[in-house]
Amino acid sequence: MRAITLLLAALLAAPASALAGTTAWVSSNHIQVIDLDEGRVIGRLALQEFIHDMEFSPDGERVFVASSKGLRVADAEALQFTQRLSERATVALSVSSDGARIVSLSSAPKETVREARRAGLPLPPSKVTVYAGETMTQVGAFEVDGLARDVVLSKDAQSVYVLEPKTGAVRVFGVDGTLRESIQVVAQPAGEGHLDTMLGRMELSPAGDAMAIPVTNAASSAIAEIDLTASADKVHIAALGHARRIQGVAFDDDGSGVYVTAVSSMVKFGGHGFPVAWKKYPVNFVDVAAVQGDDRSVMVTPTWNKKNKSGGVSLVDGSGEVVRTVELLDMSPFLVVVQPPR
Repeated sequence: MRAITLLLAALLAAPASALAGTTAWVSSNHIQVIDLDEGRVIGRLALQEFIHDMEFSPDGERVFVASSKGLRVADAEALQFTQRLSERATVALSVSSDGARIVSLSSAPKETVREARRAGLPLPPSKVTVYAGETMTQVGAFEVDGLARDVVLSKDAQSVYVLEPKTGAVRVFGVDGTLRESIQVVAQPAGEGHLDTMLGRMELSPAGDAMAIPVTNAASSAIAEIDLTASADKVHIAALGHARRIQGVAFDDDGSGVYVTAVSSMVKFGGHGFPVAWKKYPVNFVDVAAVQGDDRSVMVTPTWNKKNKSGGVSLVDGSGEVVRTVELLDMSPFLVVVQPPR
């Protein structure tokens, strides 16, 4: 991921007309917008809040941002926030493929969490909120486990998948909060034992028929592939062949493979769950996103140049070779999303 390095001495603000190309939005505690074709920063959105998740509307006109201080909506053309849907700390969000529904996962208020920890009690419940995409109004809400860490809408927007790392399970709810199913991704320890496996964020395939979840423990790393169409034997574990921590997962544009970034490397899995190829890199890429309409992907690293204390965003071709990299002199990005074609 690194053939051409573009050093930017200053971040360039751009008029709305400059946003006609393919853009990647990268974030840490603020957002920077990168023109992938020209390899330059074209704008930024100030926030000063830790950003946990971002997702575009299907038409690419809006960006939903889940942060430590709420759920916000940004105008992707004007590069400005237009609405704040919630003030609760929001750890994850998901937008339906038709844009008709948005769901968010928010944790309980900090003081309530602190009181529970001091008393040695279970954490108070987290909250899943359902919004109507057209009006941006709340149309439903329900409570889930206080340690839930991710939420994904099904392809038809009728089911809500909630990841519970503590129990090693994915809970499947209706949008009304009815629990429909529990999918055990990894075995839950007996009694009061603690799960020694780390589960990463869920990634839904473009067709909506499969889910990929990173699975990492002290001995090995793997991808849990969940067949959402199966009535039994839904979970299949595909080992990566090492114990590096998995950091980013993304299906490619047509759903035929899964990109996985681990420490200083990336692997792509084919349709049968076998690694196609490993690629080694001199830096650690922590997130990856596919570019719609071709075989390219985008990856980000919080530490591109240690001397400059800079981060970076790289455009990568279908063979894993870096096309170009933009060095971000005032940012250490941990998250990347790519704007859909408009």
